[in-house]
Amino acid sequence: MKKSYFLGWMFRLRFIKRWDRMHNQRQTDVDLHSHCLNVALVSHLLGTIKNEVFGGNIDENRLAVLAMYHEIAECFTSDLASPVKYASEDIAREFKKIENITEMKCVESLPENLRDYFADIVVQERVDAEYKRIVKAADLLVALSKAKEEVDVANNNDFVDAKDNLQSKVAEFNDMPEVVYFIENFAEGYGITIDRLMMGADK
Repeated sequence: MKKSYFLGWMFRLRFIKRWDRMHNQRQTDVDLHSHCLNVALVSHLLGTIKNEVFGGNIDENRLAVLAMYHEIAECFTSDLASPVKYASEDIAREFKKIENITEMKCVESLPENLRDYFADIVVQERVDAEYKRIVKAADLLVALSKAKEEVDVANNNDFVDAKDNLQSKVAEFNDMPEVVYFIENFAEGYGITIDRLMMGADK
């Protein structure tokens, strides 16, 4: 059987820098941003809030897995800034085609008997719209926390516009009660000092 190079593509994500056209006080990569913790963690939390607080019925574990793989196309394309990616409908449409091709290429790198399973996770066109929207909300929330950190902690003016734009984009998800609940109860936790964490952040 032909050897799979799927993990080779996945592990290459750690070399793809986020926000690479901007000055970063703290550099992050796609691997750290998406796979190791952040978007998967927030997606899982949003799904759990939806189920436990608002009586939803969504698989929060699937959300976490979808979030782990949602940027896999960037192992080919690198991270492209949103103002560039969505500069026009034509650019956005063509870029979606490229992403679809690269997602399929990753799937094709798997052994044949695993491809259908992973295609439903990796290929964004095959992901249910409800799940995709929750992962997108998580992605924006994580990006906003990064922009806030750069502006509020590091005084980095290069992220001022990004912070404002991301706040506007997150507001578009206010029809999702789990997002509103997350913002009200968890969003400020990103910036809490170790001292306050140890003492109890509400003190």
